[in-house]
Amino acid sequence: MNFMTKTTLALLATSGLAAALISPLANAAHPSFDCAKATHEAEQLICKDAELAELDQRLAELYATLMKHTPASQQGALKTEQRGWVKGRNDCWKSDDQRGCIKAEYRSRIKELKDR
Repeated sequence: MNFMTKTTLALLATSGLAAALISPLANAAHPSFDCAKATHEAEQLICKDAELAELDQRLAELYATLMKHTPASQQGALKTEQRGWVKGRNDCWKSDDQRGCIKAEYRSRIKELKDR
């Protein structure tokens, strides 16, 4: 093998390793809201937890889709319902297992919206 081939292989191996190390960070889920503005304990926990952040993204996408397919006359009621759900999710700070409570709230709401 000549010097150029060895150098090229070394660079490819190094860049592959770097990509493998960086990839999980790049693919980490982010919630649908701005974590810099997260003030509630539940939101802060969601920002620190990839699984909860992914659930938040899924719910946000599902909610947006549902809003698009909901008649304008009924959108206000859906928004009010969602705000109530957020308040309920935020009440998980009272739970002994805050993470488990938040996860259960998201799964329940996702199922509820999918069933519509």
